[in-house]
Amino acid sequence: MLTKELHVDRHASYSSSTDENGIIISVSTDFENLSGYSKNELKGKNHNIVRHPDMPRIIFKMIWDALERGEESISYVFNHAKDGGYYWLANRTYLFSRDDQGRARYFSYKSAMSSRAKHHMLKLYTKLLEEEKKGGIEASEKYLTEYLEFRGVTFNEYMKTFLDNSGLVKTGFFMARKLFS
Repeated sequence: MLTKELHVDRHASYSSSTDENGIIISVSTDFENLSGYSKNELKGKNHNIVRHPDMPRIIFKMIWDALERGEESISYVFNHAKDGGYYWLANRTYLFSRDDQGRARYFSYKSAMSSRAKHHMLKLYTKLLEEEKKGGIEASEKYLTEYLEFRGVTFNEYMKTFLDNSGLVKTGFFMARKLFS
């Protein structure tokens, strides 16, 4: 299914905001250009309009679970563009505001991800997708839970290790913490 990987500019500002149902409220010009969709084509649509079909659903469940707990969510997303190309982004999402009726608005800042992060996410996401195809999102969630428990980290802790160059040291620390606790 993979076609052409699109270039993600390290200096661009990719962002979007959605309501609590994932409906797009706004996108940055850089995100619009990368996705190939115009702002008018994106606004009012569910954000999954850019979700690549090879992206495991469990990752989005983890994102929404963190947001519902009031936490920032850190993840890596594999999206597809309007022209069929694909791209990877490091993704940080958090509650931006609540209106008088309590409805949430979320803001997501996306950036280029390291080749090391892409390597690890591709391996993990391939396995999660295999599990999902065999046993649904429940099987994928079970695999991810065991994967994280083995490393002694939460989902956000694991994802955060790839945001900077300290990932290997942090992962080693988490595993040592698990062994000695």
